Amino acid sequence: MGHPEDDPDVSRPLFTLASCPVLERPDGAPLLWGKLKITVSPGSLAYSIYRKSEVEEAFNCNYELNPDFGDVIEVSGLRVSGVSEDGGARIIELPGHPFFMATGFMPQFTSEENSPHPLIISFLAATANFGRVE
Repeated sequence: MGHPEDDPDVSRPLFTLASCPVLERPDGAPLLWGKLKITVSPGSLAYSIYRKSEVEEAFNCNYELNPDFGDVIEVSGLRVSGVSEDGGARIIELPGHPFFMATGFMPQFTSEENSPHPLIISFLAATANFGRVE
């Protein structure tokens, strides 16, 4: 198991080239370039942060989680809590952890000085009390 950026001949890639679900991608842009609609699972940490079941996020990457590993992710205790319209895993989290979340997008790219991304605000709030003993 590996990543094709590190080993182009990897036999079981955990990540694969993106399936190009983004429309109107300019020539030469990364495969996942632009906004994607993501369906967020009710009861997930992501849902509690966004407070809605559908969001749009900006992507700028060439790779995505290999769909063959979706079941492995779930069996390992992680949860795919956000999927794109093509079924691709876009948000993964560890239930029960104060803040363990992986995304295929980078929230810092859409944050602004007076309007940080909700995932960044929630991450900072989770870390503010982490390890504090009272």
